[in-house]
Amino acid sequence: MIDREQKLRLGDARKLSQMMQGESVPSSGLSKQMAEELLSEDLIWQQVYGSRRKFKLRDANALSIYLAQRYGIQVSLDEWIKVMESGETVSRARQVEVTSRSKAKSTRSFTGFLVKSYQPIETSLRGEPLLINPPQGLSLFIEDFTHFRLADDVTVVGIENGENFQHIEQMRHLFKNIKVLFVSRYPQSSDLRTWLRAISNPYLHFGDFDLAGIHIFLTEFFTHLGLKASFFIPSDIEARLQTGNAPLYDLQYEHFKEMKVIDKRLKPLIDMIHRYRRVYEQEGYLQ
Repeated sequence: MIDREQKLRLGDARKLSQMMQGESVPSSGLSKQMAEELLSEDLIWQQVYGSRRKFKLRDANALSIYLAQRYGIQVSLDEWIKVMESGETVSRARQVEVTSRSKAKSTRSFTGFLVKSYQPIETSLRGEPLLINPPQGLSLFIEDFTHFRLADDVTVVGIENGENFQHIEQMRHLFKNIKVLFVSRYPQSSDLRTWLRAISNPYLHFGDFDLAGIHIFLTEFFTHLGLKASFFIPSDIEARLQTGNAPLYDLQYEHFKEMKVIDKRLKPLIDMIHRYRRVYEQEGYLQ
């Protein structure tokens, strides 16, 4: 949903444009608000070089989708920057054209969510059988999700990170004993959650093993789905946390130290994160 109270700062936009070209930017290059926002959404990650810290973008396409949903940017980020930098020399009509903040435009351009699988998954759409079995490198976008249903033995696995979603074949070792349909958390919308509430299949959230990832699960899924939703915790996560990312833990701690954990099943994981003062990103499970 577009937040009409929030405006993208030009300074942040310029740095994000650099990151979309593959560059890293100093942690001081983004405003504190933007850095916390993108870290909590798992759109950027932190590189540490001694005392220096830089931010790197995970997925340019995911960021474009996020900017459209969060800030209403309807064109490329570079074009938006160009128009905003032009100020009064550009007509008000053109400024409205590149953003959907105008009160007259508040609907999303599309609805639905992406799905993938590495094995045939039996589903139905509008009551007709539909076999989900896309070749490697292809995702399916489910538009009419209100009429999309799964076989009873399928578990829905939600993926936070774009790289993991693109390479689900490299995660077979994690889900050997269950039949899974992978769904992407992006585009940022409530459509996925609405669909999950309507079906009886269990939901397994595969996010980063950090405070931000847990916060996303609790606020966006568990609050609405209850015990039908669970956070995926691999059996070897404690060993991985012992050599995990300490600077990222420190960065997240101030923001999430008062987080209310309403799903008690997460207490052992959170205790481990605080014990080792480290976090672990889900890309580490690609093999």
